[in-house]
Formats: sequence, structure tokens, C-alpha cells
Amino acid sequence: MSEIKLTPEAIQLHKARQGYTDEQLKNLTLTQRRIMNSATRFNQYNMVAECVWTRNCAYRPKEGDKFVFRANGRLIPEESTFPGLCLWAISRFLPFIHIVYDRLAQGLDPSPVGWDHVKCADTGVDNGGVGEVLFRIYCERVPPSQ
Repeated sequence: MSEIKLTPEAIQLHKARQGYTDEQLKNLTLTQRRIMNSATRFNQYNMVAECVWTRNCAYRPKEGDKFVFRANGRLIPEESTFPGLCLWAISRFLPFIHIVYDRLAQGLDPSPVGWDHVKCADTGVDNGGVGEVLFRIYCERVPPSQ
């Protein structure tokens, strides 16, 4: 397995943003180094979870309402149009942000392929829940000025 060295930019970024020490940076795994070297790519993409179908959801979303996240997982409220902060929905997006992280760290297009839809964690009224929403997950390139 080849050694991956942190770039000077990655070292500076993670020391400033997250307070990493030289000792912590020295002991990172190969995967951590790959991710940290890709950190600038994470700011170039947003992960979007767009409502494509809904039934009986108390938030009353419409098709097209969305949650928008930076590719590092940070919610961007000012770009999100879903009518509330719903943990039943957001909790289901975590596996997708891992896919995005992994694809960006490998230098690939970050959009999930294959399974790119997910329902919120509510089972729906027909199955003992109260509502349900289906989301399509995809990534968008962030305009350079952001």
C-alpha cells in the first residue's frame, strides 16, 4: 500500500479549522490522509436530498423541496427549502454523505450511483407511522464564488 502524505494546504487547513496537532496529523490512517487531502473538493460540491414524493407528512413538503448539505455533511439552511428540520429525514442521509466523501476522496464524481433514493425513517400511515417522504440524492457543483 503506498504512503499518502498530507499536502501543505491540507495540514494548514486542518490545523486552522479543526485544531489538529502535529502529533495527531502524524498518526492519521491512509484513509484519513486521503480524505484530508481532498478537503478542498468537499467545498466544491453540495449534496442535495430532494423530495420526489410525499404522503401525509406533517411538514407538508412539496415535490422539489430539498435539504442542501456541503459535501462534508454541513446543512446549509439558507439553500434548503424543505419546510422544517426533520430528523426522521436527515438521519437517513448519513450513508449517502459517506458515499460522497469516499467518491470525492478517490477523485470521482461524488453523486451516488445505483441507489440514489431514500425514504424518511417514518414508515407511513399504512404501516403504523404517520407520514412518509421519498428523496432523490444527488450532488451539485458549487459555483466558484461560494
